[in-house]
Amino acid sequence: MKGFKISPKYLFAVSIVAAFLFPTFSQQAEPAEDQISRFRTAIDKVVANSCLKKQNFGIEIYSLDRMETIYEVRKNQLFIPASNLKLITTAASLKSLGPNYRFSTRLYTTGKLEGNTLYGDLYIKGYGDPKLVTEQMWLLVNELQNLPIRKIVGNIIADDTFFDPVSRVKTWKKTGGSEAYNAPLGALSFNFNTVTVYVSPGNNSGDKPRVILEPETQYLRIANQARTLKRGKRGQLIVNRVDRGAYDEITIMGGISRSRPRARYFVNITDPTNYALSVFKEYLGQAGVEVIGESFSGTVPKGAKLLINHKSEPLALALRGLNKFSNNFVAEQILKTLAAEKFGPPGTTEKGLRILNDYLQSLGFSKDKYTIVDGSGLSRQNRLTPHQIVKVLDVVREDLSIFPEFISALGVMGVDGNVKQRMNGIEESQKARVKTGTLNSVSALSGYFQSLDGERFAFSILMNELKCHNGQALKIQDRIVREGLKFKRGEN
Repeated sequence: MKGFKISPKYLFAVSIVAAFLFPTFSQQAEPAEDQISRFRTAIDKVVANSCLKKQNFGIEIYSLDRMETIYEVRKNQLFIPASNLKLITTAASLKSLGPNYRFSTRLYTTGKLEGNTLYGDLYIKGYGDPKLVTEQMWLLVNELQNLPIRKIVGNIIADDTFFDPVSRVKTWKKTGGSEAYNAPLGALSFNFNTVTVYVSPGNNSGDKPRVILEPETQYLRIANQARTLKRGKRGQLIVNRVDRGAYDEITIMGGISRSRPRARYFVNITDPTNYALSVFKEYLGQAGVEVIGESFSGTVPKGAKLLINHKSEPLALALRGLNKFSNNFVAEQILKTLAAEKFGPPGTTEKGLRILNDYLQSLGFSKDKYTIVDGSGLSRQNRLTPHQIVKVLDVVREDLSIFPEFISALGVMGVDGNVKQRMNGIEESQKARVKTGTLNSVSALSGYFQSLDGERFAFSILMNELKCHNGQALKIQDRIVREGLKFKRGEN
């Protein structure tokens, strides 16, 4: 019609209706396959790094909600997993022992309690508690004191027979030093079988530094050969531990500047049983319990009376220290405890490995498809594939009897544990729950993350033969996780 005009408001209304009736007229969401393709391309760019030029790495990123792998490279190839092996130990221990399992430390006697005096020997027997630390030892002593006991006319005897006497895993380096991560094992152990050494500068240049040990016990002695240096002068302290048979000697050498703040070091001890026994006797004295007798190792005789059965915190809490801070000692103590509980004492590493093997085989992996030689991942002889780790993460997620404790034991990116300083400032980094793994030229990261639209994933990144500083490998892993956090599917 001549002169007929269409109102702009009418055109706008028509366009809105058309958008609903005919979606092709409006802008479409990007197809899901395009988003996955973009994601894969982004990860390919991240791993195209000179650090990984030997191509000795494997990755699997698996959607738990859609049961599909959206990224993989060499996912079925064997790699050294380092401490990612602790995920297997954690899953198997939760399944076998249960989240509420508690370790015991028991006190027995063959004597009689008359009034406030115990006439006869007192036995302390350990059952593998990996977290018998200062507070727990004080609680044990307090329980004894409140019987009440103020005097013991007899010996204090330590029983460590719940485990075998092998204090180090045979596949670890034979030249293991005094580092805390290399602590020996024992059914009766104290403070992760380590000692804390505090070193403060002296008042004047040339003075010996002040050295404090925690705990202070007769089992430990100090050989201080260090010197205090002038203000501003750089120096280096060397803190070590020397096995002297009946005791350990903590040696301090080098120099510390007067302007330097108090330094702290952690070193391991050599004899777990005697270490724990000496601390127990020291604490008895500090609590006002007089001991008339000697202290040594032995075995609780049949017919001995149980005085105290001290229970540890639940296994679920011990696993947090195991995974968030990757504590090798805790892992190996749990492995031997698994063995003793299932096959009977003494608990051994070999019997514990049978349980880990049974667990992996229950998931469909034959024994010739992997190698596990310890519970912590400290050995370089361990071999796992990214797919095997992802499978464990997937199976655990489906088991509500253990999953809450399992995932709460993992490190929260940018929040706690060994990943507290990683991905700081990255939005929603706490949606990644992970386990780290580090050895020389080896770096690993496995766990869970939730994508931008709420989809949940399990992943495993295993890197061997690194051609860069470990810090660069961590950045690569963090970039992969960041891509996962911002991943969002389009329409199917």
